Amino acid sequence: ASHKTHDNNQDNSLNIGFYPEGGAIMTGINSTVTLRSTDKNGTPVSLSGIIKDNLDTVVAKFTTNSAGLAKFEFEPSRYRKYRAVFNYDGKDNAYSLPPFNFFAGQIAVTNLPAALKLRILLEDSIFKKNIETYVVGICRDSLVFAGIGKGLYEVFVDKHKLPDGITTFYLFDKSFNMLSERSVYIRENNIRVTASTDKNIYSKKDKVSINISITDAEQHPVQSLLTVSVTDSLSSAAIAENKNAHPGTKELMVDNNFMAVNEGLTDEERDLLMMTRVSSFQSISKTVAPASTERSDSLLYIKGTVFNEKKEISPNSVVSLMSNSGTTMIFTDTTDSKGRFRFPIDNYSDSTLFSLQVRDTKGFSKNKVITIDPIELPHVSTAAALKQYVQLQASAIKKYFNTYKPGEVTGKTLETVIVRAKAKVTYDETKRVSSNSAIITSEDLIRKNNIKGAILSIGGLQIINGYLAVNGPSDMLGKGGQDEPLVLLDGVVQSVSFKEPGESSSVLAYLNTLNPKEIDFIEVLKGPEASTYGLRGGNGVILVNTLSKLKELKSNEPGGKVFYAKGIATPVLFPKPDYGIKNLKTPVTTDNRSTLYWNGTLLSDVNNRVALSFYTSDIPATYKVTISGITVHGDVIFKTIFFQSK
Repeated sequence: ASHKTHDNNQDNSLNIGFYPEGGAIMTGINSTVTLRSTDKNGTPVSLSGIIKDNLDTVVAKFTTNSAGLAKFEFEPSRYRKYRAVFNYDGKDNAYSLPPFNFFAGQIAVTNLPAALKLRILLEDSIFKKNIETYVVGICRDSLVFAGIGKGLYEVFVDKHKLPDGITTFYLFDKSFNMLSERSVYIRENNIRVTASTDKNIYSKKDKVSINISITDAEQHPVQSLLTVSVTDSLSSAAIAENKNAHPGTKELMVDNNFMAVNEGLTDEERDLLMMTRVSSFQSISKTVAPASTERSDSLLYIKGTVFNEKKEISPNSVVSLMSNSGTTMIFTDTTDSKGRFRFPIDNYSDSTLFSLQVRDTKGFSKNKVITIDPIELPHVSTAAALKQYVQLQASAIKKYFNTYKPGEVTGKTLETVIVRAKAKVTYDETKRVSSNSAIITSEDLIRKNNIKGAILSIGGLQIINGYLAVNGPSDMLGKGGQDEPLVLLDGVVQSVSFKEPGESSSVLAYLNTLNPKEIDFIEVLKGPEASTYGLRGGNGVILVNTLSKLKELKSNEPGGKVFYAKGIATPVLFPKPDYGIKNLKTPVTTDNRSTLYWNGTLLSDVNNRVALSFYTSDIPATYKVTISGITVHGDVIFKTIFFQSK
């Protein structure tokens, strides 16, 4: 484990940690120790020094790298003490090495071309020629190696049989007390990520196509979930200048994702980080009770309790769950001795309308009352190391501002003005995009009896040549209606190219397919506020917001309940222009996007490949494509490629 000293002759502004290989310094044999140096803020500090014993004999030298890490080897004597001596900020400092543990065991690793050589050592106080110890290797949640030996011994592990990522080897005695642990990072290209663009250099507003494939060492496709981003490499260069490739924070999280993302690390730097990765073992003898199913999977079930007219639990009641929103669903369950029912519905859209009906064994439902369990959302926390802001250097900031000129808007920021409406708001006002828009509430939809009538009741919206127009006719109306308003459902752009009999307008035909009872409100953008949605927004934008809260409705029939359930929300797509559309390459405004593409839910197809496309902006730049994700086997994926736009 790491050891921090408290000598009198040391600088209090420094944090010096020692990490002996395997957790303990072994006497009488060559031992390896990693030293880590940071200031009080966790920033790496560059140091050069020597290791001395108490007779002032120099036994080793060290020099830290840019991450504040260094490694030294020496053969310690059990009868001497050792310290690290160096000069920092003009002052001499001395830090004691960890004391010897004469009951320790150790795993030491030598990285050979095709194998790992594990050396098992035991201190004299516990060493016996016939003493048995066990070695196990754990990668993620899998046991990848197991061995048994006696006394002092060596064992070889084929690296090609280990999965990519961090494998930690643990040494146990015969009572399964842990004696030592040692982590190694394997990167033998067991998972191969191939990514390529159709060209190396593109022009302005040019189409870029990227093909990605993920295979194992035998070239077999591996199903994967990916996140892909395409950004100007200016920001990536700024992060690299900030030395984030070698974080030095006090809460250093050296995990598989950290190692995969930091591609620029050398083999020596990777092993130094593995030496500092200690105390990862959790007792295998401790029995942990499984998490309660009722709590852990509440998002995957619709659950509740049935009561009778006396507010007593009602066992053996037949409960039916029905929905005709989207796919028709009909399920039946019988309440247990506690009056509980449970339906495993693991995939349904948010705000799906469900109906519950309850009957007893004779088919009656008099005065039955149904209560539905509230959904318990999981509580997650973000590690402190992930909350660190990236400190961009002045040169990178200046270059970015000169290129994209984000600060051209002049004038003072107006003070915040709060407008309080006199009328009671009956919809989720937090979803409203603009205060100047027109709103159609659920009450309006009920009063008009259909969505089309409610839409046409808004000033400025009318039907011209059979198509829906905003603020007067457009040149394209009557030529197929390509310039009808843009439609978004819960923030997602909808494809409205289909038609229905007697309706020329694709927009109105699509709106007619929606269930008014599932709509919270409709917002219509007719003016400049629609410009945030790009060129299509110039023809107006219709934003349909469905009910997202669990909203119970009254049911006329005893033993029934109708409700909107929280389900799986459709992710909002990252906006990207399509310059393949005629006349779209010459817009009035300049396209100065620095991020061309982002998608966090790319699942490989039936051939386990991913194909995507997007268009460049008007800014000449070198763009960085960052591909990250995870395979179906749990392997971490990370790869970057570059292309240019002239």
